[in-house]
Amino acid sequence: MGYPYFMMYRLFLSALGLMATAHAAQAQDASSNIQAALDACHAGKGGCILDFHGERKILQKTIKVDPELSSIRNAVFECRMPSGTCLYISEEGYGHRNNPTTNRLENVTLFGNKTIDGITMNYDVPKDYVTDAAMTLSGVSIRGFNHGLVLANGVWGVDMFNVTIGEGNIGIYVPPGTKDAGERSTFVGGTIYNNAQFGLDEESSAEINFVGTSFDYNAQQMILNGPTDFTGHIENTQNGKPEIILNALPGVPAGSIYMSAGSTITVNGWNPQAPKQPCYVETKVSWSNIVLPATLYGFGGTEGGICGPGKVVTWDRQPPHF
Repeated sequence: MGYPYFMMYRLFLSALGLMATAHAAQAQDASSNIQAALDACHAGKGGCILDFHGERKILQKTIKVDPELSSIRNAVFECRMPSGTCLYISEEGYGHRNNPTTNRLENVTLFGNKTIDGITMNYDVPKDYVTDAAMTLSGVSIRGFNHGLVLANGVWGVDMFNVTIGEGNIGIYVPPGTKDAGERSTFVGGTIYNNAQFGLDEESSAEINFVGTSFDYNAQQMILNGPTDFTGHIENTQNGKPEIILNALPGVPAGSIYMSAGSTITVNGWNPQAPKQPCYVETKVSWSNIVLPATLYGFGGTEGGICGPGKVVTWDRQPPHF
């Protein structure tokens, strides 16, 4: 007896549906087209601008960007790759040019998940001391990643304006053992917020400036292995842990934080009679320096404002009053 016609018809419709779904899924992934456009810029050895005019694009593969040749503007990227990083900023495979253009990510938003990183800047090429993998970020939002922004090998002097990084595990990450990297990078404005582990995990004695930046409600605000200048706002609730940890690595300056007079530190819900954290800043060595602003609320703990032997003064070089 032949197969019923209506069953054959249903199977036919199901097959069409599967084909349409597969085609739509393939069409949604813009990774290959975007990479091809960037590669064409790189091959032409001239600067170019990819302007997405606010369109939302799904990325299932890492996009590699040469910071000397390409700018990306006005884009919303939904990052779905299973591992690695969403945007990889590097000149690996391209090499340094004597006449580079100034490029940036501008008005770009990245959404991801906590199994991948958002933006990684890295140039891991031995004995190349002139190539900088840094790329200017302006009006960039990075949300929901394991590491929002990774500053790795061959990265120095990055300029970042109004960058917001939040809702991930670690906002800004400088990996251990970075090479040819770490000279002064600067954040101007922006907010590092609601990260489940740290706002900033700096593991390689990098020099970082924050100017008018907010660190809000990260599980812990900062781990520092190098000198950090900070002008801005730090706020959290009591969580039982030091907010800032100053470590020390051999052969380099120890973790230190220098805060301006106009900065503020606030711990909401702080009870001076029953503090929940041991201290606000934990230090490991006596040569860690701490300069505090005039405005402090909740800067204390069961052991006081500072744990450990680090040196602390206020912005006018007077002893602090916790």
